[in-house]
Amino acid sequence: MSDFKNTQEGTMKWTLDSVSKETNHPFLNFYTLHYTVDQADGQKNYQYYVASRKEADTMRPRTKDFKKPDAVIIGLYKIEDGEVSILMTKQFRPALGTYVFSIVAGLIDEGEDVFQAAIREAHEEAGAKEITDLEILTPISPTSTGMSDEEDAFLMARVVSLENNDLEEFEDISSSFVTLKECQEMFQDPKYTFALNARLWIHYMIARFGVK
Repeated sequence: MSDFKNTQEGTMKWTLDSVSKETNHPFLNFYTLHYTVDQADGQKNYQYYVASRKEADTMRPRTKDFKKPDAVIIGLYKIEDGEVSILMTKQFRPALGTYVFSIVAGLIDEGEDVFQAAIREAHEEAGAKEITDLEILTPISPTSTGMSDEEDAFLMARVVSLENNDLEEFEDISSSFVTLKECQEMFQDPKYTFALNARLWIHYMIARFGVK
């Protein structure tokens, strides 16, 4: 067990030889990673396909930078008369072709830390004018280890007041407070599509605060 915990190395040795950019889109691109893998029976070449917002020389397989997240996810809630409600967003997601129930998230701008990004995104997406009790649940974690090199921080905060949100042209987002009990009921109805991070965070909130 000690060897398992104390080293980042595994049973094979992976060497990244090169990165090929396969597309040229403005926000997200497709790359091929070319690895040499040392196995018990010798060296083999291996190609892996990944999506990234970065350029080839700044992708994580190149930089090994696992300290600075690319984006923040922020779970927002309020407590009134002892009852906890989640600030749920409903957003059209073109990749799925449907509206998805989720929580606030967005990319970290240059020069921002995770707290500044969370406060800004909470205002832009959900109209949260003032938030308090801001805490980090996970400082940085991969969003999808199989599809992308993107990593996010997950925070949560209590909403003090709301105002109009500030959306971009094609951000089709609405938001509303939903009680934890209502969230549980929605989970049982297959017509609602939930983002995985939202579903897990709401389960955490149910365990932390209970349901009235």
